[in-house]
Order: sequence, then C-alpha cells, then structure tokens
Amino acid sequence: MLALAFVAVTIRLGNWQGDRAAYKQSQQAQLDAAINSAAITPRVLFSAEQPATALRYRKVSLAGRFVDDKLFFVDNRIHEGKAGYALLQLFRTSNETGPTRNVLVDRGWVLAPPDHAKLPTADTPAGEVQISAQVNQPPSRNPGTLANGNSINRLNYVNIDELSKQIGLSLEPYILEQVGGPGFTGAARAAPGANFEKNIAYQVQWYAFAALAIIIFFVLSFRKQDVA
Repeated sequence: MLALAFVAVTIRLGNWQGDRAAYKQSQQAQLDAAINSAAITPRVLFSAEQPATALRYRKVSLAGRFVDDKLFFVDNRIHEGKAGYALLQLFRTSNETGPTRNVLVDRGWVLAPPDHAKLPTADTPAGEVQISAQVNQPPSRNPGTLANGNSINRLNYVNIDELSKQIGLSLEPYILEQVGGPGFTGAARAAPGANFEKNIAYQVQWYAFAALAIIIFFVLSFRKQDVA
C-alpha cells in the first residue's frame, strides 16, 4: 500500500510539472503570436470580455495621465543580479475614447535602495501622455497585496480586487506592461516560456521515482517468495 501511494503521488507530481511546462509553452506561443499581430485599439480593449486572457500580450496605445499619488512598488524583482521593484502606477485614460478608465500600468523595473526600509524614488510624467503597452494578467500567485501594514505602496503581490478596495477606486481587471512612452523605466520581465525545460526535467525525475518504486516493490516481493 505504501508503494502504491508513493507511485500515485510521484506520478501526480510528474503530471503537474508536465502541465506547468505545457502552460509555459502555450503562453510563449501566445506572446509570439501577439508580437506579430497588429495593435488593438482602446475601444477593443475596453469592450472585451476577460481581456486579461482573451487579449493577453496584445499591444495597445493609450492616452491619459499617470496619477501622481498612486505609485506602487512590487518587491522581489531581480534584474541582472540586482534587487529591485516592479514600478506600478495608476493611469487614468483620456475621455476621448469614452468614459475614463483606471488602469494599473507596470512602468518597468527600478533599483532598490541599499536600505530596504526605504522605497525608491520615481518621477511621474506630467500632463497627458501617450504610452505603448501590452495587456497582461496581474503578477500574482497568492492572495494579498501588502508587504507590511505600514505602507500600501510596497506590494508583495498584485491582487486587483484588494488593491481597488485599498485605494477606493475601481481598477480594470488586468495590468498594462508598458513598453514605450513617457515614464517607461525599462523592462525586467521574464519570458512566459522561460525555464519550461526545468519543469520537463522535474517531470522525468518524478516519473523515474515512480518507476524505481515499482521495481523495488517487485524485487522485494520476489525475494520474499524465494525465502518461503
């Protein structure tokens, strides 16, 4: 029974790693296709159902203003071996495309100060600007947003619903990763298909453990029969 349970668990873990690899490859294919596609219009973005998935990685150009006091720093972003933050800021779209929308824009990467208790400084582009960005899902795998209770500006993860409640504004259910225009600090974003080979290696490893457990089970079973 113990051997069967071990085999079931290791096969399940192997399947999970295979699913992770397949998901990363599918997202990379979606990104590659989006790069070769024409940019969407703001009207298409704002009228789409579930734009974070249906329009993921598609390019869009938006006019609007960055809101100066709605600046957020997502912790634990490493770039070229240096610790830093993803710089997120509220962007209020121009009413020329219809009702104004509050969109969370990932402006790029900023270096962390030597003192982790302090946040980096970042300038906000003045006035109405035009930015280029790609649609993406929030970089969140766990619930919660605040890194600590002392500063809403320092985030561990991005949860759109929770952040909307914290700032008292309705946010669009996606983020825009800026790729050009005023305020862009330079990107440090891993490709969605990065390291899928590692998941495949782990998958093979878990399957190997399962196979080894089966072999050991049969070897020990035959040995017991020989002794009898």
